[in-house]
Parts: sequence; C-alpha cells; structure tokens
Amino acid sequence: MEEEMIMKKIFNIIATAVFCISSLTACHKDLDIVYDNALSASIMWKDPSDLEQSVPAIYQRIRSYFAGAECNVFYFGEIRVGDYMWGPSLESKVQDNFKIACRHNTMNGSNTIGWSGLYTAIDQANAVLAHSSTCGAPEDRVKWANAQAYFARAFCYFYAARIWGEVPLNLLPVESTDQAECYPEQVSADKVYEQVEIDLAECEKLGDVLGNEKYFGTKDAFNMLKAEYALWMYSTRNGDKTKYLGMAETALNAIGISESKLLSNYSSIFDRNNKKNSEIIFALNNTASSAAGYQQYFCQPSNLIKAEARCNNGGPVPIMSTQWWSYSQEFVDKFKAQEALGDKRVSTNLGYGPYSALDGHEITWCNKLLGDMSKAPVILDNDLLYYRYALAVMFHAELKYYQGNYSEALKSLNMVAKRAYGKDNFYTDATSSKVLDAIVNEYYLEFPAEGVIWWALIRTGKIWDMAPNSEDPSTTFASLRAKNPNILLWPIANGSMTKNHKIHQIEGWS
Repeated sequence: MEEEMIMKKIFNIIATAVFCISSLTACHKDLDIVYDNALSASIMWKDPSDLEQSVPAIYQRIRSYFAGAECNVFYFGEIRVGDYMWGPSLESKVQDNFKIACRHNTMNGSNTIGWSGLYTAIDQANAVLAHSSTCGAPEDRVKWANAQAYFARAFCYFYAARIWGEVPLNLLPVESTDQAECYPEQVSADKVYEQVEIDLAECEKLGDVLGNEKYFGTKDAFNMLKAEYALWMYSTRNGDKTKYLGMAETALNAIGISESKLLSNYSSIFDRNNKKNSEIIFALNNTASSAAGYQQYFCQPSNLIKAEARCNNGGPVPIMSTQWWSYSQEFVDKFKAQEALGDKRVSTNLGYGPYSALDGHEITWCNKLLGDMSKAPVILDNDLLYYRYALAVMFHAELKYYQGNYSEALKSLNMVAKRAYGKDNFYTDATSSKVLDAIVNEYYLEFPAEGVIWWALIRTGKIWDMAPNSEDPSTTFASLRAKNPNILLWPIANGSMTKNHKIHQIEGWS
C-alpha cells in the first residue's frame, strides 16, 4: 500500500528530524507534553514531502504512547475489572505492590499514569490540520492528510475523555510560548465528546480518501470509532436514542456485519507472521527493533520456571522478567469450563501448567500477542491491535440489544460463538437479561487482554455489579461510587498539575 511504503521510507527521517527536534523546544513542561512544532513550524511545511512525513508521525506517537508497559489499552481497558479476572502472579506475588492494583483501589495522583504522549500525538494532528494546505501538496494528499488527522485526534480525545473526563482541549499546534495552549485549562467531558463528534463529522466528509493501510485510519476504522463513540454516548452519556443508535447502525452497516469477515481460526488473528490479516481493521506497527508492550507482564522470570518449560528451550512458558499479572483462579476455572464445552479460543487466551521450578504449582499467563517466543527474553514484536471485525460484530449485538431486538442481537452474537464452538445458534435464549448476559460473557471470552472488556462493562451497565476486591466482595464499583462519583475515571497525575497550575484533580480523587 502507498501509505505503508511512505511510512517505512520516512520512519528514520521522522525519528531523527521530527522527534529529535522535540528535545530543543520550549513550552514542554505544561502538560508534560513533548512539543516539537515550536521549532519545526519554521523549517517544515515548505514542501509536499513534509506533509508525507507528518501524517505517519501522528500514528508513531500514538504507538509510542500505547506501547508503554504501564500505559496502554490493556491497562486503561481491562486491569481495573479487578480480581474476577486478574490476580497477583502465582510465582512472585507482586501484584499488590503494583501502582494500579485493583484489589485495594490505591490509585491516586502520585502513582497514576500520565497523558503526556497522548497529547503529543494530538499536537501532531493539530499541526497537520493547521499546515496541510501550505506546503504545495496535491489536493488529494491534503484531503488524505486532514482525514487522517481528524480520525487520529478523535481517537485520542475519545480515549482521554473516557479515561480522565475533564481534560484540556487543544485544537491548535503549540508553536509559541505565548499561546494559551501552553497552559490550557480543562474543559468538561461534554465538551471533549462534542469535539470528538465534530472531528468524526469532518473526517467523514473526507472519508473516501482515507485509504486501506491498516496502520493508518481506514474507512472501516473510522466507522468502528464512530460506532463505538455512538454506543458510548447512548449508553453512558444519556445521549438521544434515535440519534446515537442511528449513528451506530449507519456505521456498522457501512462496515458490513457478516460471518465472512471473521477468520475461521481464532489463533491466526494474533499470529505474528500474519500481521494485518483480514480480520484486523486498525493496528499500529510493532517490530523487533521497536519491541514493546504490556504483554511483558504476562511473562515469567526464568529462575522460577523449569528449564525445559522455558520458551527458548521449546517450552510453552514465556520468559522475561518479573511477572506482574496472572489470571485469577476464578477466571482460570471459567476458561477451563469453556474448554470442556469445546471453546477453541482457550488455548490462545490461557497458558497454564505445573511449570514452577519451586513447588510444582500451576502457573498461568496470557498466550495472546506474546511475540517471538523462540527467544528469552521474549521479543514483543506483535502489532498493537485496536479494532478487529469480531468487535464490529459485538458492537452490532450490543446495538440490537439496546434497540430491543433481541433475536437480531443473538444472530450477531452467534457469529462470534460459532467460530469458538463450531456450532450454529450456541446462544438461544432471546429474553432481555439472557441476551445481555451472553453479550458480556462473549466479551470476556473473545477479548481478554485486548483492552476491550472494561469499556463493554461500562456500556452495558454490568460494571456496577463487579467487585474489584475479592477479599471484600461486598465492595462493588457501585458501592465505591458512593464515596467517589468518578470511580470509573483515572486520577490526573500530580506531575501534570505541578507543571500547569491551571490543571486540577478530578473530584473524588487525590
């Protein structure tokens, strides 16, 4: 694809010319954002090639942010589900020392994850929108660049609003220390969501030029974001039913909800030798030279694993350093029950066995997206996945549930279930509560460790029944909400408030 070729050709240019500039500029301590536009505006946007460099830089910055071991879609979209899914590693028992351990709900402004890299990506998108028409590029490339920037900015702000609620809303690139964007104030979550919708609308006007490169925004990726946004606005923000369910339906119909969109083999979706396969809609590139990702915390320390069981010796256990996360026993039991029912996904999602070098107890890990297992430590060169067609099918099942069309919801749900169990009509009970239970169940079984489940639980309202602390199962998110109305948000990092006195902590957090 043309865009992919461009991205590969200019990656080194971006790394040396664009990213290195960032360390030289002022106005970088406000939001803890590394800005480069203050200097690059004076030397860039003189030639069409500048535009071709700057669009891939947006996605490279998104990748850099979400590739972090402690800052990624898995942490934002799943870890806080709690002990129902996740427990301390069985070997080193270290989860309780981890800064966002769900069990004790100990997050606060001093130990939470910041937003620096996300705003750096937003700033790059703002720069493209501000300068795309000034560098003499052909009109079709300007439209392509703008469509990509609108998509990426909507993607970033949608994450920001869901994670923190009240956040700054910068729409211009930072090119001067005198700009208000250097020390922005937070705006309401409503304002941020409103801007996401504006950017989606602007992108849609240009959508036919997005292209088909899966490391960039495509038409299907745009419609996935539009559908997810619409379902979120309806289910969590009291959005107008006709407007937002209609928006979601239009987007999903444009994608096309069909069993033919799904790969027949679940495990092949995550095959590192089959990147950008036909089920993937939107991903960001991860290679051996840029290997990174949260999957490292599913790996085991070699000294605690039997030599013959280590991955570099041909064994099944991924080896890296201290393991932070393990499935909870309850969820392992759930997986094993599904395996007994013939669920073919289990071996991809769950690794387990008596491989300990210490006492022979059973250890567990997530087999998904682990990368090159021939080495120790494992090389995390799997792509970072954001949207795939099975999620579109699940969005459609949700949509039909919200519309009260439970039989149609089951039809979509059974597309995903058929691949897992090899049978038609796995789910048959079309009563409202059973359909909702089936939808939530399939999110758990289809998407573990993909950063999808947390958002699905919030949309469906099931999050309020969750008890993140198994030591005190009476403490649910609903009971925690009585003490903290923003319990589902993340606290803002103290560093961001220190660097910009206009930033304040979200109500309920400290």
